[in-house]
Amino acid sequence: MFESLSDPMRSLLSRVAFLAAGALLGLGLYALGAGGALVVPLAVVGALVIGELYLFAAAETA
Repeated sequence: MFESLSDPMRSLLSRVAFLAAGALLGLGLYALGAGGALVVPLAVVGALVIGELYLFAAAETA
C-alpha cells in the first residue's frame, strides 16, 4: 500500500509516523517517571530529527 502513494504523500506519512513514534516514546517515558513534563516534547523533537536524517539518507541513496 505504501508504494502506491505519491512521493509527497509518502513523505508526509513518514513524517507523521515519526511524530507519532516520538509522542508515544515521550508519553511512555513520562508514564515511567523518567523525566518531567518536558520529556514528551523533547522525545517528539528527537524523533523528528532522527526521522528527517533517515529520510535525507534514504533520498541520497535512491
